[in-house]
Amino acid sequence: MALSKGAKVAITAVVVVLIAVVAYSLIPYVATTHINDLKNNQTAYIYGTVQERFSLGNFSGFKLNDSSGSVFVVWNGTLPAVGSKVMVHGTFREISSAFFGLGYFEATSVTVWPI
Repeated sequence: MALSKGAKVAITAVVVVLIAVVAYSLIPYVATTHINDLKNNQTAYIYGTVQERFSLGNFSGFKLNDSSGSVFVVWNGTLPAVGSKVMVHGTFREISSAFFGLGYFEATSVTVWPI
């Protein structure tokens, strides 16, 4: 039994949507850098779970955790809720070479990733 043209279009649409959903769910895992792999002045995307939020004077941000570690993210926009999964774009800033790897992530964008 041959499929009608309408059925073929519907099947194609379903396949395209499924591919888009799978690709969207994989973006945080293939397009981001692990927190423990960040180098000084490296601009990157990082993805993880918001552990806590902070505000101190003109500075605010949150602690972000992924499977490799955690980093404080400086962000003056709307803070995501604790427990949210977020993708962050920005630059890692090392506090001191004496404390290799110890630093913060200066965010230029924060996107809640609903996965």
